[in-house]
Amino acid sequence: MSHTPTAIYSCPDIPSKNFEVDITQERFNTTNGKSTGPSEHVLNAGQVDQDKPSDPKHIDDDSSKGLTALSKLRCQLTGLQDDINDFLTQRMEHAKNKKLKVSDEKRLDQEINELLDGGDGQDE
Repeated sequence: MSHTPTAIYSCPDIPSKNFEVDITQERFNTTNGKSTGPSEHVLNAGQVDQDKPSDPKHIDDDSSKGLTALSKLRCQLTGLQDDINDFLTQRMEHAKNKKLKVSDEKRLDQEINELLDGGDGQDE
């Protein structure tokens, strides 16, 4: 029986979020994650990725024999890390947009209250 790593994210405002490996998807079969390493902007500016992970190792250096157990684990964890990073990035974007919306609503409420109090809506 083959075991794969999993991760669970939980916080008070959402039910727990499970992250699981699906070895049929490419991101769980590579050590080159999409959310790790330097950004495209940095790479396009000429930066060289000095910390790029090594390729996964094959059993007896023979690609027909598959990956070593440790290489499989590295690949699976890389995929999980990408999934978790994507999820957390989405949560941060949602929180940022929510904060901007609340800020805009407060500003509008202040302007309306100022107009109702006899102001002209112009900053002094």
